[in-house]
Amino acid sequence: MIIKILITLFGLSCAILLAILSHALMQDIVDPVTKRRVRDNQARTYGFIGYLVSSSIIFGLYHYLF
Repeated sequence: MIIKILITLFGLSCAILLAILSHALMQDIVDPVTKRRVRDNQARTYGFIGYLVSSSIIFGLYHYLF
């Protein structure tokens, strides 16, 4: 029972941290001089991959718990 709780807490904390980092990667970069937004396609791709990994962690935890 204790192991199941520890695995669940670790999985949720990893998924939440990964989702926050992915959200930060998905944001546009603001040039401080010209105040224009620049879209970074590679960072956006990494953010999307992070969202997929985060959702797969949540999906795996769901199957582990139920």
